[in-house]
Amino acid sequence: MRKEYPKKTSLGWVSKIRNQHMAVVLAKMLCYYTIINLIFSVLYYIFQVLAAETSFFDYVYFSFVTSLAIGYGDFVPLTVLGKLLVIIHSGITAVYFALMISILSIKMLYPRNLIKFSRCIIYNSETDTLIFRVINTNKEPLINPELRISVTEHNAGDSSPGVFSITTDNNITYLGKLDYSYSVKNTFGKFNVYEEAKKAVQFNKETDSLESRFRINMSLTGSYGLNQIALRKKYYANEIIPGKCFKPITYSKQVYIKKEITYKKIKNFWEDFEAVEK
Repeated sequence: MRKEYPKKTSLGWVSKIRNQHMAVVLAKMLCYYTIINLIFSVLYYIFQVLAAETSFFDYVYFSFVTSLAIGYGDFVPLTVLGKLLVIIHSGITAVYFALMISILSIKMLYPRNLIKFSRCIIYNSETDTLIFRVINTNKEPLINPELRISVTEHNAGDSSPGVFSITTDNNITYLGKLDYSYSVKNTFGKFNVYEEAKKAVQFNKETDSLESRFRINMSLTGSYGLNQIALRKKYYANEIIPGKCFKPITYSKQVYIKKEITYKKIKNFWEDFEAVEK
């Protein structure tokens, strides 16, 4: 029995919808809906499917009523071509309404990514640890966040690189509106993550390429109540830098009281979020 390989499926459009603001999504859907009805308004007007002495605005009104209601409302097409256009129009808008429901379901069930990771990982030579920063910019806390980290060793060409998991012991109950720094071990037996990253950087520099397969891969899962999230973050070799720690952020009293923070209103917040103390 012949077995077919699974076909490649692209769900990039889902990510695009998830990462757009709800107001933008609604505005786009309304815009496309208006365009569909205006196109059919012009077609109805060109073929004069309604009674004589009917204005163009009446055709626009007829187009919107036809797409929303069962039946024609105040106007009725008088020609066979007009009735055919109504059938096509109704079919297109029925499909469009189904797509609108699907898009709104995606927005309601799969919120946009509001978890922000630091752009780099710090290597602290004194404690032999790797440190990265993460923050949840959603007004709702992420409940029971679970973090998994793996490292893909430096390799290039046809050889398959090794992959191993980094054990994390930062079990927190929630990830809220304040930033949080994770620290994990750098050395595992004879394997040193930072030294492996340096080898990858040197190889890429010598070959003037990005062929090294060294990666630090992270996946974060958790729940906003009804909404479950799963996201990933990749750090490349040149994104691991020496340092002591991330710069501490001082929050005002109002931040602790408010449920939601507008981070861009806090002076230099994102610059401080990425700042590294040497």
